[in-house]
Amino acid sequence: MKKLILILLWCPALAGPLACSTKPSEPQSIVSVTRPVGAWQGRGTATVGDIPSETGRFRIMWQTTNESPAGTGRFKLTLRSAISGRTIGIVADHTGVGTGTAEYDDGPRTYDFLVESANVDWSFRVEETSGAFVPARR
Repeated sequence: MKKLILILLWCPALAGPLACSTKPSEPQSIVSVTRPVGAWQGRGTATVGDIPSETGRFRIMWQTTNESPAGTGRFKLTLRSAISGRTIGIVADHTGVGTGTAEYDDGPRTYDFLVESANVDWSFRVEETSGAFVPARR
């Protein structure tokens, strides 16, 4: 019985320094990683896309040009769920010639875009952003 008590007292005392001797790993930095998803252009109304997204984080750059006749151009770009058609957000609602950028963070799903346009040429491109760990320097 004395040997059992002695073992029970000495094991935690010996295991403590051994268990705590490893140094915790250094925290890793996270950087933004961007990948091109697609680019579209046209004139008039269209549904484009069908973009499967792992993150739902997008940067969308749009542009309108060649308004004809002057003062009558309109452009509306809507981000939607490709499955249900539900509006996720209005990316742009613009009259005339112009440019803009919008960012969205919704969630993983398949997306599409509804372009409603009259009297302007339009174009837009989409990038998906995600985070990646930077390896620790040694």
